[in-house]
Amino acid sequence: MLVIHHERETAHKLAQQVIEAGFEAYLCPDFPVTGSLPQHQAFPLILVALPGNGAADGHFDVQFIRHLSRASPASQIVLLLPAGIPLATCCEAVSLDVAGILEADGAPPFAGLPDRLRQAWNRYLAFQSEGQAAEGRRIFDETGFAGQSRAMAELLMQAKRIAAVSDVPVLIEGESGTGKQLLAEAIHRLDPKRSRHAFLSINCAAISGTLAESALFGHKRGAFTGATEERLGHFRAADGGTLLLDEVGELSAELQPKLLRVLQENAVLPVGSDREVPVDVRVAAATNRALEGAVARGEFRLDLFQRLNVVRLRLPPLRERPEDIPLLFHFFLRKYRAYYPQGVVDVDPRVYEVVARSVGSGNVREIENLVRRILAFKQHGERIELGDLPKQVLNVSPTRTGGGPDLHPFVAQAVAELLRCGVVPLQQITDQVERLILAEVLKLRDRTHAEMARMLGFTRRTFYNKLRKHRLGGPGGRSRLDPESRSLAGL
Repeated sequence: MLVIHHERETAHKLAQQVIEAGFEAYLCPDFPVTGSLPQHQAFPLILVALPGNGAADGHFDVQFIRHLSRASPASQIVLLLPAGIPLATCCEAVSLDVAGILEADGAPPFAGLPDRLRQAWNRYLAFQSEGQAAEGRRIFDETGFAGQSRAMAELLMQAKRIAAVSDVPVLIEGESGTGKQLLAEAIHRLDPKRSRHAFLSINCAAISGTLAESALFGHKRGAFTGATEERLGHFRAADGGTLLLDEVGELSAELQPKLLRVLQENAVLPVGSDREVPVDVRVAAATNRALEGAVARGEFRLDLFQRLNVVRLRLPPLRERPEDIPLLFHFFLRKYRAYYPQGVVDVDPRVYEVVARSVGSGNVREIENLVRRILAFKQHGERIELGDLPKQVLNVSPTRTGGGPDLHPFVAQAVAELLRCGVVPLQQITDQVERLILAEVLKLRDRTHAEMARMLGFTRRTFYNKLRKHRLGGPGGRSRLDPESRSLAGL
C-alpha cells in the first residue's frame, strides 16, 4: 500500500497501523508532487492523509486525487480527512471514485481505519475479477452479446450484478437497435430465481384502450364483447419470471396508473373481475427516449417513472464503441451464412472503417441488415470486399458521424415545446440552450475548466465569461438549473 502523507511526525505511526492491519506500507512524503511519481501504479491501495488544514475550508486538492485515479485506475484510494469537513467535500471525493473516507483528528492510531482499508481491498479484488472477466470476454459469452469494448463490458457486468437481485425493476435506455430486449433477456437468464420461468415482452406502443388492459392484466370471460374465454394477460403469464415493457414511454395515460398499482401491490385486476390476483414478476422497462422529458411535459407519471427507475442501464450506441463492429459483423456473417452457401472466410479491414463511419441511428440492427444484404447479393468469392458494400454506404461522408449524433430532431422538439407556450424570442431560446449546455458540461467532474473550455471551442476567459453571464459561477462554481433551463433539459 502506498501511504501519501504530509506531516512527517505522524507518518511512521500511520504506517505502523497500516502494517498491523495486515498490509505492507510504503511511505511517500510531500504529497503535492507525488502525483508525478510512477511508483504508485504498482499499489492496489493508496492511503492519502491530508494535512490538518487541508480541507478546513471545505475543499481539498481535487486535481491531485483526479491525477491518481487517472494514472492508476485500478488502485483504490482511501482518504484520511480532518474531522468536521462539510458533506459537500465528502460527496466531491466520492464522485472522484474514492473507495473510502475516514474523518480523524489527532495522531494515529485512528479508529475505523483498518475497516476502511479492508473494504477498499475487497473492492480492489472485486474490480480485478470483473476486469479479468471483461478482458477475457467471458462476460460477453455469459450474456450472449457480441463485442469487445470496455463500455459494453462494464455495462454487462452491471447487468450481471443486477440479475442476482431478482425483485429489482430495471429501466433500460438506449437508441433503437442497440439491443435493449437482448439485455433484458440476458438479465433474465442470469437471474437465479427467475431463469426457470417465462420471459415475455410486450410493445407498449402497439396496445391501447380495453385491449391493452386485457393484454397486460388479462380478462374474465364475458368481460366485453368478444371475450369468449378467460385470458391470463402478460403479467400472470410471466408469473415467476420477467416481463419486458418495451417502449414504455408510449404507454397510454389511462394505463399508467393501473400499471403503477400493479408495481405497488404485486397484484393485477383482470378486466371484468372484482378480485385482484397476486403476481411475482420482475419488470424490465425499455425506452429509446429520456423519460424525464416525458415527465416534464406531463406525458408520463412521475410516480410511475420513480417505480421503474430503481436501476437504470444505458446501452451505448454503436458510434460510441466502434471497436465492436468487427465482432458484430462476423457474428451476423455466421448467423446468416445460409444466404451465401459458398461461405465467407475473410473480410477486408477497410470494410469495417467504412461501416463505422456510415452506421446511423439503426445501430446493431443496421449492421445486421447490412450483412444480410451483402450476403444476399454476393455472387462469388470467399472474402467481403469494398465492392460488396451498397453504394449508399460507400458514399457516406466520413464526417457524418464523427461529430456525434444528429441533434436536429432534439432541437426541433425543444423549440416546438417552447413555441407552444407562446411567442418566444430567438435570443431567449439560444440563451437557454447555451446555459443548458454549460450546466451539463460542468457536471463532468473529471474534467478541468480548461478541458471543458476546449470541448466547447472556447478560450478559458470566454468560458468563464459565459459562466458569469448565465450565473453558473466562476472557476469551481456549481449552480442549480433555473426552472426554464430545467424544463428545456427535460426535452
